[in-house]
Amino acid sequence: MPGPHDTFAGYGPAWACVSNTPLRGVKATAWEGGIRSPLLVRWPEVVHSVNRLTNQPGHVIDIMATFLDLANTDYPVQFDARTPLPLEGKRLLPVLQGQERQPHEELCWSVHRTCAIRRGRWKAVRPRGTDSWQLFDLEADGTETTDLAEQHPALSRDMAARFEVWRQRVNTK
Repeated sequence: MPGPHDTFAGYGPAWACVSNTPLRGVKATAWEGGIRSPLLVRWPEVVHSVNRLTNQPGHVIDIMATFLDLANTDYPVQFDARTPLPLEGKRLLPVLQGQERQPHEELCWSVHRTCAIRRGRWKAVRPRGTDSWQLFDLEADGTETTDLAEQHPALSRDMAARFEVWRQRVNTK
């Protein structure tokens, strides 16, 4: 550790878990410790409130929608005689300006070790190599320690089915 000049490892998985405490997981997982990343913004002309935190979920897919919003332009319906896939992100500008925004109906992740779907307060996670989904109430258990799949089997099945629709649509594993 950390390896030759062409690696970016600073420490191993055990210390990575410690670094994410109290969140579960590390990067390359869809646990909160693997997908949560802080976003710090300083832009006095646009962001007027200072020292403000928000718990509104955002996703990397929101960046394009935000840039289009800031450029005051629409997402193209045609580009070089092609039809781009529909824009899935939502504008972050309202969040940056201290307002509530319409949340995503659902967000999905497919990463190296796990896959997940989030719908509102609920999140289902499936470790790779298994067929069983774990279910978490992120409002009551943001550290994903209590699996509620057995208490809510219909919700677990519904979220798994919704993830499968997303997986097929984006053509991922």
